[in-house]
Amino acid sequence: MSAPAAPPAPPRPAASREPARDRSRPRRNPRLPRTGAGAIAAAVVLGVPAAVVTFSDLLGIDDRTPFVQTIAFRPQLAAGLTVFALLVGLLARRAWPVAAALGLVGVLGLAMVLPRAIGSSEAGATGGPELTVLTASAYLSRADPDALAALITSRTPDVVVLPEARGVLRDRLQQALVDTSGGEEGTSGYRVFAADARRDDSPMTVFVRRELGRPTATPNRDTEFPSLILDFDDVDGQPVRVVATHPQSPKPGDTNAWKRDVEALSRWCTGDRPTVVAGDLNATLDHAELRDAIDGCTDAASDVGEGLTGTWPSAAPRLLGVQIDHVLTSGGPAAREVEIVDVEGSDHRGVLARVGLG
Repeated sequence: MSAPAAPPAPPRPAASREPARDRSRPRRNPRLPRTGAGAIAAAVVLGVPAAVVTFSDLLGIDDRTPFVQTIAFRPQLAAGLTVFALLVGLLARRAWPVAAALGLVGVLGLAMVLPRAIGSSEAGATGGPELTVLTASAYLSRADPDALAALITSRTPDVVVLPEARGVLRDRLQQALVDTSGGEEGTSGYRVFAADARRDDSPMTVFVRRELGRPTATPNRDTEFPSLILDFDDVDGQPVRVVATHPQSPKPGDTNAWKRDVEALSRWCTGDRPTVVAGDLNATLDHAELRDAIDGCTDAASDVGEGLTGTWPSAAPRLLGVQIDHVLTSGGPAAREVEIVDVEGSDHRGVLARVGLG
């Protein structure tokens, strides 16, 4: 008998034409977009200037044009960069280095400014003597006198600080706020104090409620625009000094006078006596010059969580403006409540602060 025939061998698979994969090379995660050199270059080109503008105070250049102007808008810059970075990350995934760079700058900027919107846990205490101060720039005396007088009479602040108020505006306010039945010798209403500038372009006018008595008023002309120092011997049993002041604004290309005026604020922040400083300071807490000058003072608005509400320009929404009008405290007084108020006819909003005297 012959042996049975062997079954045919199965067909051999055709050799693959694809070359064998080099297992020594890491496999790319297909979920991650490929990053090109262009995206990295764009991150550097956009991220570095954004960081310089947003943190010019940390680089020591925020006293120069244009950084002295742009650093005032750090809250808006930081928020804008953060939102833009999120949009880039969502809509252009391959540009994630750009989103990461701008997002980092934005988040760090927000971390620097957000404490002003939170405030201090110690603020808002009640009880004891207090002083209410309103500061409102009169915009070269263009503020509406009737509206401003109505604001003052409705809120009855103890001290009203009015930079750039003179002439007709001062006279109209004096007629409305000083007791007409008794004139300057009346027993109610306000007393008025004034210091005119050398060029009469930025005078200082201050109204004081008569119930506080007559303070010792001393003009100070060491700065470009005059200040008024009011010393009260007894405010509900407490002595207190109120400084009404107005540093010059930073001029494009020439910030020397601004720097000198801002640095001069340090004389009022020594803490050697209860002091309240109020006025248009022409600087925000994002300016290193202001932070250094008021190192011994506390900003009332930031202390109660109102530090990001814009006071200038008044035509812009409050969250888009910058806070250059301030009430500061030193030597014991502390903010209890702060309200940013509209001032009709002015390019500034006012700051109304209720300050505890300790």
